[in-house]
Amino acid sequence: MKWIETTGGPFVLVALDDVPLWTGHRGDYQQACEVDGATGLVGFGDPERQRTALALWDEPLRTAYLPEHQAFVQWLYADSEDELIQMVNSQISSVAWEDGPSIDVRDTAILFDASIPGMDLASSDSLEIQLGRGVYRVRTADIEPGERQAARVHQLTLNK
Repeated sequence: MKWIETTGGPFVLVALDDVPLWTGHRGDYQQACEVDGATGLVGFGDPERQRTALALWDEPLRTAYLPEHQAFVQWLYADSEDELIQMVNSQISSVAWEDGPSIDVRDTAILFDASIPGMDLASSDSLEIQLGRGVYRVRTADIEPGERQAARVHQLTLNK
C-alpha cells in the first residue's frame, strides 16, 4: 500500500487536469492552511474560472487510499500497517461520521501535500484516485477501538 506524508501542513485533493494550476507554497498553500476543521474547500486558479480543491487538515498524518471504501485513511497509531488496515476494515461500517463539504469530481483526482506546486509534483509524492463523475460528500471519522490502534478516515460518498 502506498502512503504519503506532508511537510507539516494539509493535503489537497485536486482534479488531475487542475493539478498544474495549484501554486502550493507560492500562493495556494496559505488558503489550504486556513481551513477550519478536518476538511474544507479551497478555491484556486484563474478567478474567472475558479477551481476547487478539497483540503484534508488538522494533523499532518501519513495517509493512504482504500479504494474498497472510497476513503483516505490517516495513520494515528498502530503497531503495523496490516493491523491498522484490518482495524479500519472491521470498524468502518459502525463509526460515527461527521459530515463535511461536497466536491464535484470529474474523474481522476490527485491527493498531495498542499505546499507542493502542481507543476513540481512527482508521482511518488501523490495518490491518484479514480472515482465516477459526480458530487461527493466528504465525511470524517476517528476510529479508535482500543488503546493500540487509531485512524482518521475521510470517506467520499456519492450524493444521490
